[in-house]
Amino acid sequence: MRHEPDELRALSEDLLYEAQMLFGTADRLRRHVHEIEPLPVDLLDSCLESFAIHARLLDQFFWKDPKPGFPDDAFAADYFPAGEWAKTRTNVQRSKLDGISKRTGHEIAHLSYKRIHIAAEAREWEFDVIAGVIGYAFRLFLADVSSDLLTDGFESQLRQTWPTYLNFPYVGGFPPDQPAITVASEAVARALPASGVRRTLAALDVPALANWRAAL
Repeated sequence: MRHEPDELRALSEDLLYEAQMLFGTADRLRRHVHEIEPLPVDLLDSCLESFAIHARLLDQFFWKDPKPGFPDDAFAADYFPAGEWAKTRTNVQRSKLDGISKRTGHEIAHLSYKRIHIAAEAREWEFDVIAGVIGYAFRLFLADVSSDLLTDGFESQLRQTWPTYLNFPYVGGFPPDQPAITVASEAVARALPASGVRRTLAALDVPALANWRAAL
């Protein structure tokens, strides 16, 4: 089902809210973990649960597709010609989001017997990594979406709330089984062809990475 431009613009206001909540709670959790601004247990749990709910929603928004039986559900694909966003999103390394919907369901949204079989270490949420993956999807979304389909000030407000490193010209990361890294240097920029802006750092050759490290 195709949606009218007015509908998509109106929806983008709620999309912006979802982004602000995701990145805002991730930042609050980060400040707690680094003991910059510790949270009492009740607020910590509330913040984490809020983060998980918004992460699940945005995971589905970016990586699910419209279905005829659910015409009111909204997706990033609604903003593009058929098949275009499905191709674009393959540029995001999203394995850290695998299972996030089910996990949010049985750990937060539903009281489930699955909870009693989860080890304490498995209950930890890699909120920074999750927020980064979704943030990168937002970057690709902004790069291609028509501004006519977004509410006024969408991009500027989003850039104020997501992690600062996402405002750098190039952002990449190792696959999730490797240390996370942010790339925003001229050395790496020169190593990427114009068509390679969306590649992850894993696609770069070793000399380019060595040059970037040497510049630090």
